[in-house]
Parts: sequence; structure tokens; C-alpha cells
Amino acid sequence: MKTLITGATGFIGKHLVRTLVEQGRDVRCLVRKTSDRQYLEKLGVELFYGDLLNKNSIKGIVKGVDIVHHLAGEVYSPRSGNYFKINVEGTKNLLEVCLPENIEKFIFLSSIQAVGPNKNQGILLNEKSPCIPITPYGKSKLKAEQFLREFCANDSSPVIIIRAPLVYGPGAANCRSAILFQTIRNGRFMFVGRRNHMLSTCYIDNLIQGMLLLEKNKKSVGKIYFIADQKPFTVEHIVRTIAEAIGVPQPKIQIPIWTAYLIAAVLFLPNKIFHFSRILTWNTIREVTHDWACDISLIKKEEGYEPRIDFAKGIRKTIAA
Repeated sequence: MKTLITGATGFIGKHLVRTLVEQGRDVRCLVRKTSDRQYLEKLGVELFYGDLLNKNSIKGIVKGVDIVHHLAGEVYSPRSGNYFKINVEGTKNLLEVCLPENIEKFIFLSSIQAVGPNKNQGILLNEKSPCIPITPYGKSKLKAEQFLREFCANDSSPVIIIRAPLVYGPGAANCRSAILFQTIRNGRFMFVGRRNHMLSTCYIDNLIQGMLLLEKNKKSVGKIYFIADQKPFTVEHIVRTIAEAIGVPQPKIQIPIWTAYLIAAVLFLPNKIFHFSRILTWNTIREVTHDWACDISLIKKEEGYEPRIDFAKGIRKTIAA
């Protein structure tokens, strides 16, 4: 079984590649010539040089491929248009080059942000929840999902969509969980608004466990699944657990939402010109002042998914790495 992975040089991609190699799988990775490829080269996987925004450069990428894991995407960008350019156009280009080939599964890693935050605390998001994303990133992920689902409905394409919440684990860098750990470690974390916002999280091994389960079940085609840890926690519980694992004082600073928006307004131009901060922006404040908690009943019922690593253990393993 040959597997193509995009986004293989990223946090999730590296873990997935390593897992598949350990299982003896034949893996091909899409990389750019400017990417840091050392980790992949050590694993001995096949490298295919190309760019998702240049369809000609990825022709032939799925020749002989059975499974596609499309993980590549824009997570942070100072320009909203970049999210749509990469997350939507890149996904379209990849799917189109898959058309002539007999792909068994096209697994797209989306995000809980494609749905938008919980309307009411205590009512978990599920696969049938109405999608009302509130950030450019979430809107771009939803648009990519919509394209894939429309295509799947019309052509019986083997598409599976995964919605992941905050993913954490060893080796995380340049992602939301890494920033969370870093701000707690250096004493710069601040609660914005309430402390009891509910968040779902997903330890990296649990995510990959779910992804590989979806590879095997033919009935998963054409569906959307949330994959997360066993249950959501409040932001306060999450922050306290991380601080205790690191061995630093628990963050206590709490600022009103209006204060955070005021700071973001002051930083607007520096952010736009110098990318001064990825934390205090309008979009991140909108994120951290809402609940993002999902129900994983569907994948548990249909795929037998049971997260192997609980949240506290996942945090300890992340800190110890």
C-alpha cells in the first residue's frame, strides 16, 4: 500500500510519516525544495518535489498511490487571502491530479474552526452542527470541505474529512498548541475574559490513531469525523495542567475582552508590517473567547476509536520530549 502525505514536514505530518514507516508502509511525501527535509530523508521515504499552487508541478504525484493524507495548509498568515489560496486552491489542485488514478481514500485534515465555536456551553459540536466559522482560517477550511463534499457527491470520490481541535504533542512548533505551551512556560500567558471556556484537545498519537482507523473502513468514505481526546476541559484546567507539568507557577493574570481588543488595535499596524505578534490579533482574540468543544461519538461508534492517551498523560509526554 503506497501512501502520499502532503504537509509531511509539519508537526502532524512528521508524526504520521514516522508511524507509517514503522509499520513498514511505502510512503511518498510532497515537499518543496525550500523545505527542511532532513527528518524525512533520515526515514528513507520517497520525496516528490512540487507545490500545491502549481498544478503542473504535482502531475504524477499520485501515480501508484492508494491512500492520500492531505495535511498541508496555511495556519497563520497576516493576509486573509493566503488562507483561501493555499487551503482551498491547493486542495482543488491536489484532488484534480488524483482524478485519473484509482485512489482508495483521500483523507483531508480540516479543523474544528470550519464549524465555528459552540453556540451554548455544554452542548458539544458534532458532525451535523451548522457551520458558522468566525475566522479566515476557519472559513477557508469550510470552503475546502464544501468543495470536497460537492465533488464526492457528484463523482463518488473517496473523500474523508477529519475535523481536529487543538492538537498537541512532542515536536509541536509554529502551531497553536506550541504557542500555548511557550506562553505558559515563559510566564506570559493571560486569560482573556472568562476562564471556563470549554476546549477539546487532541494528543498527536490519538489523532493518528483515528486517521489510520478511517483508512481501513470503506464505510467512512464521504463522511466527516471529529477526532479528539476523550473529553473537553475548561481553559483553566488545561492551563493549570500544563503549568504543573512544566513546573512553573499557574498563570493568574486575567484581562477583560475589551482590553485584549484594545491591545490588538494598538498592535494592528506592527502586526501588518512586521508580523509583531501572532497572539494578540483580532482573530486570535475571537478564538480564545469562545468554546471549541466537540463530540467524538461518531468515530467511536463507527470505527471503534478510543483515545489511547488521556489528556494529563499527553501533557506529560509533550513536556518530557
